[in-house]
Amino acid sequence: MANSTIIRTIRLEPVGGPPADRIIASSDRVTVIGRQSGCDSVLPDQSVSRRHASIAYMGGSWILTDMGSKHGSYLNGVHVPPGESAPLNDADVIRLGPFSFRIGGPNTAARMLTTQADAEVVSTRIHRVPQAELMLRAQHRLELLIDCAASITAATSEQQLAATVLDALMAGTGFARAAFVRRATTFDGLGASQVELVASRGQSPAGESSFTFSRSLIEAASAGQVVRLDEDSGVQDYGQSVMSLGIQAAICAPVMVDSAAVAFLYLDARRSEQRAPGSGIVQADAPAFCQAIARICGLALANLKRLELAGRQKQMEADLNAARSAQRLIMPKPTGNLGSLQYALRSRPGRFVAGDLVDIFPLQDGRVAILLGDVSGKGVGPALLMATAQAHLNASLRMNPDPARAASEVNQHVAAHSHEGQFISLWVGVIDPAAGQLTFVDAGHGHWLVKFPDQSPSRVFAKGGIPLGVDATFDYAAEEIPFPRGSRLILYSDGLAEQQNSAGDEFGLERIVAALANSTGPDRDVAALFDALLNFAVPPEAASYPDHIALADDVTIVSAVMN
Repeated sequence: MANSTIIRTIRLEPVGGPPADRIIASSDRVTVIGRQSGCDSVLPDQSVSRRHASIAYMGGSWILTDMGSKHGSYLNGVHVPPGESAPLNDADVIRLGPFSFRIGGPNTAARMLTTQADAEVVSTRIHRVPQAELMLRAQHRLELLIDCAASITAATSEQQLAATVLDALMAGTGFARAAFVRRATTFDGLGASQVELVASRGQSPAGESSFTFSRSLIEAASAGQVVRLDEDSGVQDYGQSVMSLGIQAAICAPVMVDSAAVAFLYLDARRSEQRAPGSGIVQADAPAFCQAIARICGLALANLKRLELAGRQKQMEADLNAARSAQRLIMPKPTGNLGSLQYALRSRPGRFVAGDLVDIFPLQDGRVAILLGDVSGKGVGPALLMATAQAHLNASLRMNPDPARAASEVNQHVAAHSHEGQFISLWVGVIDPAAGQLTFVDAGHGHWLVKFPDQSPSRVFAKGGIPLGVDATFDYAAEEIPFPRGSRLILYSDGLAEQQNSAGDEFGLERIVAALANSTGPDRDVAALFDALLNFAVPPEAASYPDHIALADDVTIVSAVMN
């Protein structure tokens, strides 16, 4: 199974706050971030909770989940409520306490440009602009700022916002070129850092194919203050790269969202563009104008991020609701009697996965079919795959009550109609009351117990097989165990065993067996397991409303007894 599943990774690059290591999350596990030493990534600050947030890969999407942190998690400046989740995209900025991380890498369609490694040769030319200079002196600049503020805040996309901002900068500063860039989290083959060009204005000088950016200037502006590069220091040995570019002046203003520099407004002018002998390129209030535009831009960008995140969450909730509706439509009744077999079941949806499939139905010869599985992923796609797989299993078992044949047929269907990396873990069995026998196939499921009369619940160690959809040619084989009258079969999804409490401990097999110790039938099995699970998973502050707490995954439990 592990060798057949594609493992993906996502990088969180530190872009703000105290020094921190890059965080790499893998799709084959949940990555927990917090102050506690046992976390996958440790952020040593008192404002970071012991187990602050987690990142997981669910059905093609990366998900950020706040784990009930005290001071909150923020995505692109938007608060993610305790216990809630939000989907992640490239270039998103996550803030946990004072630490800010940017999701890498950038969109493959983005235009990436390598910055000039000029720290040693231009560091004496870069100056923070004094606060006294960050005052708008010219009345027409102020009027221009007021006129463009409405256009900036009315932008409906980052591209439109960038274009509006650059038009204002070109009109209000006198610089020949302006660019709206994001610092990328990738590196080229030579190890040079890159920036992502969102939009630009002005022509590149002859011999240049595109903008060239000073890495030192962008790094300096990352601290959150407007910086400029000029020749005031009198130092003429700027290095070959800067001399060949002929840069006389440049300004870089950070665009701040949630205390992090998420983008930069970059302007420069060359010596050949000086308008009059002896006159300077940088107008007196250009830094102040750039700062004012950058602040308005930051507010507008934050609003766009909030709207974008709200749209993502709305779409995710719509997909999940559709998936859960499909799940409810094909769900068997919660209790019932099928001949001599009595059963009870309950399913509770998790925070973002709606992929459990369950069915129990009689066959013509008096036998009863039971199945429980879990479709990888979330949303409408996995829900439709779940529904078609369940329909195929139902039809196949009614025609020929052979779990191995049914599993093989549905495996071919899933392999042909699922996306790469999508699969279904499944347990399918047929109970024969007359023979006192249970015939089953365990296709990568593994979560089930049998309680024989006068014995404790115990696991059945079976050969099993791989999940459906991994290998279309896999040949499943059925296995058999005795199932005399009075025996109980307890099936459950992995959401039960793998649910964690606030300390990060899993519910696990031992707690499952302990919860069933005094149970006397299917109804009590299901109720006892859910009661124990909620008592384990719900934090003390939410104990008064446990039914409102979202579990990490779907939890489905089925118990059946042979009377």
